[in-house]
Amino acid sequence: MDPARPLPPVDLLAELLQSYRHPAAATDERGVVVYMNRAAVNEVDSDAKDWPSLAVFRTLDGQSFMLRRPAWAGDALPPEPVLPPRLAKIAALVIDGLTDKQISQRIGLTFSTVRTYVRQIYRRMGVHSRVGLVHASRARAAQPLS
Repeated sequence: MDPARPLPPVDLLAELLQSYRHPAAATDERGVVVYMNRAAVNEVDSDAKDWPSLAVFRTLDGQSFMLRRPAWAGDALPPEPVLPPRLAKIAALVIDGLTDKQISQRIGLTFSTVRTYVRQIYRRMGVHSRVGLVHASRARAAQPLS
């Protein structure tokens, strides 16, 4: 494809939705689905045209596309993962702002062991960084108890 030529609207929507983690779809003005991401195809049984609209995209030539997702998608946090006591202790130190080296010195583990534990914490919490871990812990703390 010519890099100077812009992508057609459907291709832009497809590119946008590919990285979206929750089920999502793009529909045209009539409600016909023009693209669904993998999460929507694999996990959703209902018709995407009945999903609430999150945004409307209008192209220069006057076409309108709606970004839709099920009302339940992304509204609630997944169940809180239970970390073993050692990982929970390390997670608390990470959230407090300590580096892996500082954590290893404080609790008497090797640096590489701490790095391994931190990666396990990220995986279990569904985050990819220290900042993500802090945000996830704050979001869970702010979530009302059921």
